[in-house]
Amino acid sequence: MGSTVERSEVMAGPARFASRGSSYRFGLVLFLLGILGLIFADVVTVASIITFGVLLVVGGVTEALGHASRQKEGSRRFLPAFLSGILSIAVGAAMIFRPAVGVAGSGLLIAGWLFATGLFRGVTALMDRYRYWGWDLFYGLVSILLGAWIISSMPTSAMWLLGTVVSIELMTRGVAIMGASRALRRLERASVPAA
Repeated sequence: MGSTVERSEVMAGPARFASRGSSYRFGLVLFLLGILGLIFADVVTVASIITFGVLLVVGGVTEALGHASRQKEGSRRFLPAFLSGILSIAVGAAMIFRPAVGVAGSGLLIAGWLFATGLFRGVTALMDRYRYWGWDLFYGLVSILLGAWIISSMPTSAMWLLGTVVSIELMTRGVAIMGASRALRRLERASVPAA
């Protein structure tokens, strides 16, 4: 019964995903993609901005069409909701066709996201203290530091900063997943009774 409790404690956080060898390989791929991204940080920055722009356009079209169909049903909130979709399309198109315009704003957005997710991961790891919680704490602290780094270095390093941060985050996530996978394997080996 003791091994069952230990295993359920380990299954929290990234270790939930760590089963057999696939999660270790996934973490390794993320780590290697992060290294590649560091080499081509400016390309990753532009690709991130364009990807976000495409997502905004798709979301805006979906929102505008969805609210246009509701207008026939007599919805009173048609115009503000429809205009919100049109605004998403316009901002997304600006990011696609002029990605340099979106670099600074997106940098601040990603800084907030990294800070918030890092804070959540770190606080959760400290409060729950599940087995091998240190990996989540490490991931959270790195994310918080990256978010603070973006805010402190804006706007001078905007072109390469976003790509660098995304790449480092990929590397950190890869290391956390590989570490959790190895820890889970050690636990599984330790809980198997000797033959």
